[in-house]
Amino acid sequence: MDSSIRNRLLTILFVFGLGIYALLPSLRYSLMDEEKKSNLSDNQIDYFESRSIKQGLDLKGGIYIVLEVDLPQLIDNLAKNKDNNFNGFLIDLKNEYNNSSSDFFTVFENLADEKELKLPRYFINYGKTKDQIITQLSLQSEDSIRRVIEIIQNRVDQFGVAEPTIQKQGNNRVIVELAGIEDSERARDLLQSTALLELMIVKNVESTNAIIRQIDSIITASNVNDVEQNDQINELFDSSSSSELGFSSLLISVGGNLAIASEDLTALKDILSKEDVKQILEATNSTILTSDSSIKLINEIGEEEEFYTLFHLFNNAELTGGVIEDAQMRLSQAGVTAGQAVVEVEMNSEGSREWARITGANINNRIAIVLDKKVHMAPVIRSQIFGGGTVIEGLDSIEEAEDIAIVLRAGALPVPVTIAEERTVGASLGADSISKGTLSMAIGLLLVVCFIVFFYRMSGLIASFSVMWTLILLLGVLALLEATLTLPGIAGLILTVGMSVDANVIIFERIKEELRNGKSVRSAIDSGYERAIRTIVDANLTTGIAAAVLYQYGSGPIKGFATVLFWGIIVSMFTAIIVTRFVFDFVTTRKNVERLSI
Repeated sequence: MDSSIRNRLLTILFVFGLGIYALLPSLRYSLMDEEKKSNLSDNQIDYFESRSIKQGLDLKGGIYIVLEVDLPQLIDNLAKNKDNNFNGFLIDLKNEYNNSSSDFFTVFENLADEKELKLPRYFINYGKTKDQIITQLSLQSEDSIRRVIEIIQNRVDQFGVAEPTIQKQGNNRVIVELAGIEDSERARDLLQSTALLELMIVKNVESTNAIIRQIDSIITASNVNDVEQNDQINELFDSSSSSELGFSSLLISVGGNLAIASEDLTALKDILSKEDVKQILEATNSTILTSDSSIKLINEIGEEEEFYTLFHLFNNAELTGGVIEDAQMRLSQAGVTAGQAVVEVEMNSEGSREWARITGANINNRIAIVLDKKVHMAPVIRSQIFGGGTVIEGLDSIEEAEDIAIVLRAGALPVPVTIAEERTVGASLGADSISKGTLSMAIGLLLVVCFIVFFYRMSGLIASFSVMWTLILLLGVLALLEATLTLPGIAGLILTVGMSVDANVIIFERIKEELRNGKSVRSAIDSGYERAIRTIVDANLTTGIAAAVLYQYGSGPIKGFATVLFWGIIVSMFTAIIVTRFVFDFVTTRKNVERLSI
């Protein structure tokens, strides 16, 4: 065998072997039934999932969520020296923006002009004129959205989702696609949680009793003023609001803490939202929060009721989650919480110093660990704590502890987000997409093979061989790159089947032209490949540039299509120029071929 042919054969066998090796785990895993998959160990599952071609949301199923950044809340967070005038402006801004299709800062500027709001009074740190302030607030908005995307990306990565799609949409929306997620509620909570951790001192009993009496007096005075207006309505409908009762009448004592029934939470919210109550809380540097989880109690008639613990705290947080360096879920090893999931938090050097100061100054006081305005626990500080370590207990499950650890490690969102749109793609729909995509690819491949064999005879069979290997190698490349295959990616595979024939058609037509000019088979093959290669490279180069542009500026499924298209071009050129040329050279050097079936 000629040395050049032998070297080319070894190269082709190596490439084909690498492609089969890369594709084998995907084939083995896809051919397993559910029973075999359920019997696999965790290490085996990790092996197959890491080595197999990953499927996108439209093939594997999962959830599609559009998160909307609360820009009015961002403006509220950035403002200083807020008063009733600004609070009224903010309410109108939220309403008008929700009912408008205009850009947020266009609505903001128009409403500020209409209300004659003096922006420098509230945003002096961002400029001295209206234009400067709006420009800087717009930059703050863009920065916040970038941080939201980065934090969500970190959370999703730690959540364990393979190849998530996270991208910005418009000025205030983020699209998140999570393939293979079954627990959609847990994913929603993970994405929406602002993860704002605050350590706040619990006020003493005397202060709490005093604030309850003051709120009671405000509610009583408010009810007296409203009696005449509500008498006729109450007589007609025979109803009264829970919030019209005294604040203290909603509370019970449970184990030394105050608690409120779950059905009275709306009444509590109504009371705390009253302007007079807000002023009392602000004047006393107070805030009232509820526990994260509820407790079950049996009432006097033997029925089970759900209650939430109430906490009266200093409004200013002693420490926030910005000092957290690490957070890990652990199973408690000692005490009454042994075996329960907890979150161990480690702080940086600055946080450690502050934590030592706070605990040293508040011995025998309670400190509440507050996450997203819900109190997870409020232990008593028995001694000064050095080293910056603390533990969050009172969690319902290992999953909750893992999720809290994830969001604490990833950091708090700079602004709240809400779910504007959500779609769930079922696994059955994904399986249906795969079966139909595979069927369409098989039909396309069959038609292409029939066409090329009909027109080019035995040479067509050689080209058909290269087309099939093009698909095998392309799937192997996708597995090696750990790329995600989507429905548009399957379309890219089908397109590759058609495109892979193009180079062979150009080459064959050149060879036929050379044969008509009277050249020998060997000379016609050499000339055909030499004259066709420039045309093939030019045609595929322009398509490759288009695929690169799609990948750079596209997102999600568009990137999947571009990836398959780009590598399909490279693989098809390899099989058309290298593999088929090798077959022709191998046949013609072993035998004195005088007539070519083409």
